[in-house]
Amino acid sequence: MSAGKTIIALFLGLLLASYNSVAFARVTAEVDRSEIAMGETLRLTLRGDAGERPDSIDIDALRTDFEILQRSSSTSARVIGGEQNVTRTLEIELSPLREGIATIPAFETGGRRTTPIAIKVNKQPEQQLEGELVYFDAKVDSNEVYVQAQVILTITLQQAINLDNRAISELDIPDAYQEPLEQRNFQRRAAGRLWQVTELRYAVFPQKSGALQIPAIAFSGRELLPGRSLLGARLGRRVSIKSDPISITVKPAPADFPGDIWLPAKSLDFSGTWSSPPGQLTVGDSTTRTLRISAEGLQGSQLPPINSFGGASGPDGLRFYPDQETIDQREISNGLQGFRNQSEALVTSTAGSWSLPELVIPWWNTETDSLEYARLPAEQVVVNAPGIASAPDTTPGLDPAAADVGVTDRLIFWQGLAGTGWVLLLITGWLAWSRRTQPGAGGRDRKPQRNTRELVSLKKACAENDALAARSAVLRWAKTQGPGDSGNGLEQIAARHDPDLAGELRALDKALFSKEAGAAWRGERLFKLIRKIEDRTEADSDEVLQLYPST
Repeated sequence: MSAGKTIIALFLGLLLASYNSVAFARVTAEVDRSEIAMGETLRLTLRGDAGERPDSIDIDALRTDFEILQRSSSTSARVIGGEQNVTRTLEIELSPLREGIATIPAFETGGRRTTPIAIKVNKQPEQQLEGELVYFDAKVDSNEVYVQAQVILTITLQQAINLDNRAISELDIPDAYQEPLEQRNFQRRAAGRLWQVTELRYAVFPQKSGALQIPAIAFSGRELLPGRSLLGARLGRRVSIKSDPISITVKPAPADFPGDIWLPAKSLDFSGTWSSPPGQLTVGDSTTRTLRISAEGLQGSQLPPINSFGGASGPDGLRFYPDQETIDQREISNGLQGFRNQSEALVTSTAGSWSLPELVIPWWNTETDSLEYARLPAEQVVVNAPGIASAPDTTPGLDPAAADVGVTDRLIFWQGLAGTGWVLLLITGWLAWSRRTQPGAGGRDRKPQRNTRELVSLKKACAENDALAARSAVLRWAKTQGPGDSGNGLEQIAARHDPDLAGELRALDKALFSKEAGAAWRGERLFKLIRKIEDRTEADSDEVLQLYPST
């Protein structure tokens, strides 16, 4: 068995090596902050893979706007799909030379260029740092926000001395959901001293209108004195500081907001793409439509579900089948950006012409404090009977002769890829069969481990009908069930484990994120359904799922 696997591994390695890996090489540049002040430092990270070496890049162009303080390089390797991927990183610490807009230029290596980055450099802040050697405070980017809108909480520690045993009290904000952001570390020169600055940042989403209180946050540490004693490091005085409490005014959603889902965001984009043009189909063809929403200042779970008919049923003869849905979020320079992608498969069985309606998503622009609409134009679906030619592609600038050549090239490429695919399919099938013949190798033997702590937290939240705590507990519980749940929203968790759970989780999200957020919610049934999943010992692996039902 081992010899067979070795042969297959060598074959796959040679097969993958036949592709030009250089074509997938890339080099990127990113910074830890896009806005700094004079006297502060900035970290620039150049990262390259597939043989690219950022440490060989000429960085002298940085000296136009920055002083280069120090640089360090590192290399990491990981195995992805049986292939080793090596990533090399160059980190550069910079200090701005002047106020205004400083530019990190594009860097080139191996014929590839990074994207230039603009940095806003403010004047040095006027801070009273003459007395103490340690400062600790907390602040928010706005003292007035809408319910469920993002507010950024920044906890800052500034130290001009070395500290040991640093600790900050746990953040607990009633009636708000908080998401930790990446910690920032940099240096600042002020009052004739060099300060080490640590920023802990959180994206906070108030769940109720009214006054939101962020309690005082405590810091403690011990001064680390120069030199060492017989017992180790020499410790000086203990430092204990508390930040001031913060009060935020949380405004309710405007009464005349027209949408069912309240969406307070800094920006929102709505787009759609097709795998093949919907106006050039023939009976029996299939195509996939992907609808995408991205919103700055919202979590992915706050974005509404979407489909080609805006929630209504489609016309006779035209059926879309939900395919893949992804709910995710990522950190950007000023908080979170949420995403929701929904793919729908259209399988044609009847000739005809149909009009897909315009899709409209109302949202509230928190930057301009005004109502806006994200729109996706109406589209036409045309399905021709077999033997009837589709309308020619009239894309401007497309040369028919060039198109024929392109089709031929693509046909050759896909024929070759199809041959490779059959080989890989046979190998994959053989490996799957061999694993099934080994005791304990099947997927059924690998069961998720029950996490008693998360169940206890969920039981308590459901018993107290605390929707916010219950939602956090469900997401933590899902991560214990396996990697398939770690990045998904509540609806995907329900679909993966138990369809009966979907209605309860939608009710939970509605209680938190809809315009009527704050309405009464009861958690008894939610906990019973999750306990049912936990108590289920084995699923029926022979169940057949029909992907595209005919009725």
